[in-house]
Amino acid sequence: MVKIMATTDRKEREKEQRKNAIIDAAEKLFFSRGFDSVSMEEIAKEVELGKGTLYLYFKNKDSLFFAITLRKMRKLHEIFVECVELKISGREKSRLMGKKYFEFVQENQEYYRMICAFGPKLFRKKENEDMKAVMEQIKEDLFLSRDVLREGMEDGTIRNDIDPLEMASIMNLMCNSIICLDPNWKKMLEAGGISYDRFVKNFLLFIGNAIDKRPASNEANLGDSIIDKH
Repeated sequence: MVKIMATTDRKEREKEQRKNAIIDAAEKLFFSRGFDSVSMEEIAKEVELGKGTLYLYFKNKDSLFFAITLRKMRKLHEIFVECVELKISGREKSRLMGKKYFEFVQENQEYYRMICAFGPKLFRKKENEDMKAVMEQIKEDLFLSRDVLREGMEDGTIRNDIDPLEMASIMNLMCNSIICLDPNWKKMLEAGGISYDRFVKNFLLFIGNAIDKRPASNEANLGDSIIDKH
Protein backbone atom coordinates (compact mmCIF):
# COMPACT_ATOMS: atom_id res chain seq x y z
CA MET A 1 0.00 0.00 0.00
CA VAL A 2 2.80 2.41 0.96
CA LYS A 3 4.63 1.62 -2.29
CA ILE A 4 1.48 2.26 -4.34
CA MET A 5 0.92 5.59 -2.60
CA ALA A 6 4.55 6.60 -3.17
CA THR A 7 4.26 5.71 -6.86
CA THR A 8 1.04 7.72 -7.14
CA ASP A 9 2.63 10.73 -5.44
CA ARG A 10 5.63 10.54 -7.74
CA LYS A 11 3.41 10.40 -10.82
CA GLU A 12 1.43 13.40 -9.58
CA ARG A 13 4.65 15.37 -9.04
CA GLU A 14 5.86 14.46 -12.51
CA LYS A 15 2.52 15.46 -13.99
CA GLU A 16 2.65 18.82 -12.21
CA GLN A 17 6.25 19.39 -13.31
CA ARG A 18 5.33 18.66 -16.91
CA LYS A 19 2.33 20.95 -16.68
CA ASN A 20 4.51 23.77 -15.39
CA ALA A 21 7.05 23.10 -18.13
CA ILE A 22 4.30 23.47 -20.71
CA ILE A 23 3.15 26.75 -19.15
CA ASP A 24 6.75 27.99 -19.13
CA ALA A 25 7.14 27.14 -22.80
CA ALA A 26 3.86 28.78 -23.79
CA GLU A 27 4.73 31.85 -21.75
CA LYS A 28 8.09 32.17 -23.49
CA LEU A 29 6.55 31.91 -26.96
CA PHE A 30 3.53 34.13 -26.23
CA PHE A 31 5.73 36.85 -24.78
CA SER A 32 8.26 36.81 -27.62
CA ARG A 33 5.93 36.40 -30.61
CA GLY A 34 2.41 37.24 -29.48
CA PHE A 35 -0.49 34.97 -28.56
CA ASP A 36 -2.04 34.79 -32.04
CA SER A 37 1.24 33.92 -33.77
CA VAL A 38 1.95 30.75 -31.78
CA SER A 39 0.45 27.31 -32.48
CA MET A 40 -0.09 24.40 -30.13
CA GLU A 41 2.29 22.39 -32.31
CA GLU A 42 5.06 24.92 -31.71
CA ILE A 43 4.44 24.84 -27.96
CA ALA A 44 4.65 21.03 -28.00
CA LYS A 45 7.93 21.22 -29.92
CA GLU A 46 9.34 23.79 -27.47
CA VAL A 47 8.67 21.50 -24.52
CA GLU A 48 9.67 18.35 -26.48
CA LEU A 49 6.29 16.67 -26.28
CA GLY A 50 4.04 15.13 -28.87
CA LYS A 51 1.11 17.31 -29.83
CA GLY A 52 -1.29 14.65 -28.57
CA THR A 53 0.40 14.61 -25.16
CA LEU A 54 0.14 18.39 -24.95
CA TYR A 55 -3.61 18.17 -25.44
CA LEU A 56 -3.85 15.85 -22.43
CA TYR A 57 -2.80 18.81 -20.29
CA PHE A 58 -4.31 21.79 -22.12
CA LYS A 59 -7.14 21.59 -24.60
CA ASN A 60 -6.18 24.76 -26.52
CA LYS A 61 -4.21 28.00 -26.43
CA ASP A 62 -6.95 29.75 -24.47
CA SER A 63 -6.44 27.26 -21.65
CA LEU A 64 -2.73 28.03 -21.64
CA PHE A 65 -3.39 31.77 -21.64
CA PHE A 66 -5.56 31.44 -18.54
CA ALA A 67 -3.06 29.08 -16.89
CA ILE A 68 -0.33 31.70 -17.32
CA THR A 69 -2.68 34.39 -16.03
CA LEU A 70 -3.72 32.40 -12.99
CA ARG A 71 -0.12 31.59 -12.05
CA LYS A 72 0.86 35.27 -12.19
CA MET A 73 -2.24 36.31 -10.26
CA ARG A 74 -1.51 33.83 -7.49
CA LYS A 75 2.01 35.21 -7.12
CA LEU A 76 0.58 38.72 -6.86
CA HIS A 77 -2.00 37.48 -4.35
CA GLU A 78 0.79 36.16 -2.12
CA ILE A 79 2.35 39.63 -2.16
CA PHE A 80 -0.98 41.21 -1.22
CA VAL A 81 -1.44 38.77 1.67
CA GLU A 82 1.99 39.70 3.02
CA CYS A 83 0.89 43.35 3.02
CA VAL A 84 -2.39 42.53 4.77
CA GLU A 85 -0.64 40.59 7.54
CA LEU A 86 1.54 43.56 8.55
CA LYS A 87 0.71 45.34 11.81
CA ILE A 88 -0.04 48.70 10.20
CA SER A 89 -3.16 50.77 9.57
CA GLY A 90 -5.68 49.95 6.86
CA ARG A 91 -4.60 53.07 4.95
CA GLU A 92 -0.94 51.98 5.02
CA LYS A 93 -1.87 48.47 3.91
CA SER A 94 -3.82 49.89 0.98
CA ARG A 95 -0.95 52.21 0.05
CA LEU A 96 1.56 49.37 0.21
CA MET A 97 -0.65 47.06 -1.88
CA GLY A 98 -0.88 49.72 -4.58
CA LYS A 99 2.88 50.22 -4.57
CA LYS A 100 3.57 46.48 -4.70
CA TYR A 101 1.04 46.04 -7.50
CA PHE A 102 2.73 48.53 -9.80
CA GLU A 103 6.14 47.13 -8.89
CA PHE A 104 4.85 43.69 -9.92
CA VAL A 105 3.63 45.15 -13.21
CA GLN A 106 7.05 46.71 -13.82
CA GLU A 107 8.75 43.37 -13.14
CA ASN A 108 6.36 41.49 -15.45
CA GLN A 109 6.00 43.85 -18.39
CA GLU A 110 5.86 41.13 -21.05
CA TYR A 111 3.02 39.43 -19.22
CA TYR A 112 0.98 42.62 -18.94
CA ARG A 113 1.59 43.47 -22.58
CA MET A 114 0.07 40.09 -23.43
CA ILE A 115 -2.86 40.63 -21.06
CA CYS A 116 -3.63 44.08 -22.44
CA ALA A 117 -3.33 42.95 -26.06
CA PHE A 118 -5.21 39.65 -25.97
CA GLY A 119 -7.04 39.56 -22.63
CA PRO A 120 -10.12 41.61 -23.64
CA LYS A 121 -10.93 39.23 -26.50
CA LEU A 122 -10.42 36.06 -24.45
CA PHE A 123 -12.29 37.31 -21.40
CA ARG A 124 -15.39 37.81 -23.54
CA LYS A 125 -15.63 34.04 -24.00
CA LYS A 126 -18.03 33.60 -21.10
CA GLU A 127 -18.37 29.84 -21.43
CA ASN A 128 -14.65 29.20 -20.98
CA GLU A 129 -14.19 26.96 -17.95
CA ASP A 130 -10.55 27.94 -17.50
CA MET A 131 -11.52 31.58 -17.20
CA LYS A 132 -13.70 30.85 -14.17
CA ALA A 133 -10.68 30.09 -11.97
CA VAL A 134 -9.15 33.42 -13.02
CA MET A 135 -12.39 35.24 -12.23
CA GLU A 136 -12.49 33.59 -8.80
CA GLN A 137 -8.96 34.86 -8.13
CA ILE A 138 -9.97 38.36 -9.25
CA LYS A 139 -12.93 38.17 -6.87
CA GLU A 140 -10.72 37.00 -4.00
CA ASP A 141 -8.28 39.88 -4.52
CA LEU A 142 -11.14 42.38 -4.80
CA PHE A 143 -12.58 41.20 -1.48
CA LEU A 144 -9.10 41.33 0.06
CA SER A 145 -8.85 44.98 -0.99
CA ARG A 146 -12.37 45.58 0.33
CA ASP A 147 -11.44 44.16 3.73
CA VAL A 148 -8.32 46.35 3.93
CA LEU A 149 -10.37 49.44 3.11
CA ARG A 150 -12.97 48.45 5.70
CA GLU A 151 -10.17 48.03 8.24
CA GLY A 152 -8.99 51.54 7.42
CA MET A 153 -12.50 52.89 7.87
CA GLU A 154 -12.71 51.23 11.26
CA ASP A 155 -9.30 52.48 12.43
CA GLY A 156 -10.06 56.01 11.22
CA THR A 157 -7.45 56.26 8.46
CA ILE A 158 -9.79 55.89 5.44
CA ARG A 159 -12.95 57.84 4.64
CA ASN A 160 -16.10 55.92 5.51
CA ASP A 161 -18.73 57.59 3.31
CA ILE A 162 -18.35 55.08 0.45
CA ASP A 163 -19.04 51.35 0.64
CA PRO A 164 -15.65 49.54 0.83
CA LEU A 165 -16.56 47.11 -1.95
CA GLU A 166 -17.56 49.98 -4.19
CA MET A 167 -14.35 51.82 -3.35
CA ALA A 168 -12.26 48.70 -4.03
CA SER A 169 -14.02 48.22 -7.38
CA ILE A 170 -13.37 51.82 -8.43
CA MET A 171 -9.71 51.52 -7.52
CA ASN A 172 -9.39 48.17 -9.31
CA LEU A 173 -10.95 49.50 -12.51
CA MET A 174 -8.76 52.60 -12.46
CA CYS A 175 -5.61 50.51 -11.94
CA ASN A 176 -6.52 48.20 -14.82
CA SER A 177 -7.13 51.20 -17.10
CA ILE A 178 -3.71 52.62 -16.27
CA ILE A 179 -1.95 49.28 -16.71
CA CYS A 180 -3.50 48.92 -20.17
CA LEU A 181 -3.24 52.60 -21.04
CA ASP A 182 -3.90 53.28 -24.71
CA PRO A 183 -0.65 54.14 -26.55
CA ASN A 184 -2.27 57.37 -27.78
CA TRP A 185 -2.71 58.50 -24.18
CA LYS A 186 0.95 57.71 -23.47
CA LYS A 187 1.98 59.81 -26.47
CA MET A 188 -0.15 62.73 -25.28
CA LEU A 189 1.33 62.52 -21.79
CA GLU A 190 4.87 62.32 -23.16
CA ALA A 191 4.19 65.32 -25.41
CA GLY A 192 3.30 67.20 -22.24
CA GLY A 193 6.55 66.15 -20.59
CA ILE A 194 4.90 63.48 -18.39
CA SER A 195 6.52 60.05 -18.38
CA TYR A 196 4.48 56.92 -17.73
CA ASP A 197 6.40 56.27 -14.49
CA ARG A 198 5.59 59.77 -13.26
CA PHE A 199 1.95 59.27 -14.25
CA VAL A 200 1.73 56.05 -12.19
CA LYS A 201 3.45 57.68 -9.20
CA ASN A 202 1.04 60.61 -9.26
CA PHE A 203 -1.94 58.29 -9.72
CA LEU A 204 -1.00 56.51 -6.48
CA LEU A 205 -0.69 59.90 -4.77
CA PHE A 206 -4.03 60.99 -6.20
CA ILE A 207 -5.94 57.85 -5.23
CA GLY A 208 -4.31 57.89 -1.80
CA ASN A 209 -5.53 61.42 -1.16
CA ALA A 210 -8.97 60.43 -2.46
CA ILE A 211 -9.44 57.66 0.12
CA ASP A 212 -7.82 59.43 3.08
CA LYS A 213 -10.06 60.19 6.03
CA ARG A 214 -11.12 63.81 5.60
CA PRO A 215 -11.56 66.36 8.39
CA ALA A 216 -15.16 66.62 9.57
CA SER A 217 -15.43 70.19 8.23
CA ASN A 218 -14.71 68.96 4.68
CA GLU A 219 -17.13 66.06 4.54
CA ALA A 220 -19.80 67.66 2.35
CA ASN A 221 -20.87 65.08 -0.22
CA LEU A 222 -19.94 66.54 -3.59
CA GLY A 223 -21.48 63.58 -5.38
CA ASP A 224 -24.92 64.31 -3.91
CA SER A 225 -24.54 67.99 -4.79
CA ILE A 226 -23.90 67.16 -8.42
CA ILE A 227 -26.81 64.72 -8.58
CA ASP A 228 -29.18 67.23 -6.96
CA LYS A 229 -28.52 69.74 -9.72
CA HIS A 230 -29.86 67.40 -12.42
